[in-house]
Amino acid sequence: MDQHQAGTVEPFLAPAATPRRPPESALGLLLRVRFLALRNHAAQLLVEHPLKVAGTTASILLIWTGMYALLVRVFQEINRQLLEGIVATPLIFTFFFLALTCMLTFSNAIICYGSLFRRQESAYLMAGPLPRRDIVLLKYLESLTLASWSVVLLGVPMMFAVARVFEEDASFYPLFLGLFVAFIPIPGAVGLLLAWGVVRFSPRMPERTLTLAGVAVLALIAWWGWRLFRSPAISGDWLAGFYDRVSVAQSALLPHTWVSNGIASSLQGRPAAGLFYLLVTAANGLFASMVAVRLVASGLAGAYDRAQICGSGKRRRAGRMLSWVAEILFAYLPSRQRLLAAKDLKAFFRDPLQWSQMAILLGLLTLYVSNVQQLWTELATPGLQVLIGFLNLTAVALILATFTSRFVFPLVSLEVRHLWLLGLLPLSRTQMVVSKLLYSLTITVLVALAVTGVSVYRLSLPSALAFTHLVAITAMCVGLCGISTGMGARMPMINERNPARIAGGLGGVIGLMLSVGLVAASLAGVGVMSFRMVWTGQGAHLSGSVLAWLAAVVLLNTVAAAASMIAGIRHFNRSEF
Repeated sequence: MDQHQAGTVEPFLAPAATPRRPPESALGLLLRVRFLALRNHAAQLLVEHPLKVAGTTASILLIWTGMYALLVRVFQEINRQLLEGIVATPLIFTFFFLALTCMLTFSNAIICYGSLFRRQESAYLMAGPLPRRDIVLLKYLESLTLASWSVVLLGVPMMFAVARVFEEDASFYPLFLGLFVAFIPIPGAVGLLLAWGVVRFSPRMPERTLTLAGVAVLALIAWWGWRLFRSPAISGDWLAGFYDRVSVAQSALLPHTWVSNGIASSLQGRPAAGLFYLLVTAANGLFASMVAVRLVASGLAGAYDRAQICGSGKRRRAGRMLSWVAEILFAYLPSRQRLLAAKDLKAFFRDPLQWSQMAILLGLLTLYVSNVQQLWTELATPGLQVLIGFLNLTAVALILATFTSRFVFPLVSLEVRHLWLLGLLPLSRTQMVVSKLLYSLTITVLVALAVTGVSVYRLSLPSALAFTHLVAITAMCVGLCGISTGMGARMPMINERNPARIAGGLGGVIGLMLSVGLVAASLAGVGVMSFRMVWTGQGAHLSGSVLAWLAAVVLLNTVAAAASMIAGIRHFNRSEF
């Protein structure tokens, strides 16, 4: 008889206890979901659109290389005289981070407003068992991440340029990046509070309030900059007055001053002082973030409810005003195409996410070119005068290339679902694409001529050279708008309604690369004819060779625009959608 038959019972063995996983916080869960979605999206891009990833990487490297070379040249020029370098270098960092404060504050305010109070995801998250603080903190971190492009695009080339010119050791790099990263949450927290305050106290017209706030800040900066540089830098009285006026921007209570002092301390061989300013910036950034998140979370539900209120009367009045502006701007267009251009203009100005970044960049560029005569004290030298004018033209052209690739390229794709409505005007597909070109060309030419005109006027360029700059920037507007519109018709994204995603697609990347190549080729021609004027001493009047170079630039841009438009219109007319 075996053991079981003898009635022997084996002892009961309980299953081994598995270690329980600690409960995950709501914020940790949301961040993990965001990270997995971002990782999967990146992997999908690498597999499906390797050319897009390669083009984006190449564009970033090209921008880095150009900014690095320019910044090295600027710092070397400043430090050529010992006293000028000691005085000017801290001021450069002060003004740079002051401008960055305004830009990041406004950018974070717009991003937080859209993500917290305009997206349906916020209502979905608030309906779940999630703490309000975690929801606000998630959106705040997303806003900081989207706004941190400045660290990559501006901080990295500046860091390497400063380290090369001032011969810094390896300890400078983590200190510089730490100051940059610790500084970003401070304007981010102000932007979050600004978005929440606008929704709480001005729910019927939040976009207009944010717009007026941005315009007011830009106007204040422009007025302060005009007072700062309105008199020529030729006397000790001017220098004393200059330091009195600039002392407002160098107050010890302002965050950008901490970052500027931290970098300057490191450059002066005082790493302990630089570390002190790093800790001060980080502590204040954490404190400001904590206060902003808690305050917004406490009134999130009420603010979200108020944000859904629509001010129909205000919107109708704003629409009538934009209609009057469109009637003036596009008076040369036929009535049907004028209606389509007016619709595009209204859609552009009704979405602050579309125009805010470009408005800030163009505003800062205009502020710079309007004061360039006082910033450079050796403009009497013809070579330097032409060089600064050429660099200003380069900045305007590159901004226009970004502008057209970001805002003009998606225009045709956004109209695909409304082709039946456009046919009721009636308006053919060819007329629609041409109207998009003329709409974008009108806006870009006006903006480009305004900024370039201020530049040539403040630099007091010779009449012939000023004429070449104005004609060249107009020709580049034609080429860039033609490429973006034509590529938008040739490679539309018919199932996407987000303009940013349309611009970030394969067609948008190809269009951006073509635009940058066209700008580079055009600027090469402008550079040759500009410096030829200096070498020959004929800056006051146009010679045959200069006219030939100018005609080549105009012809290049015209051919590029025509080829892109023909290819785009043919494909768009043959497509079945």
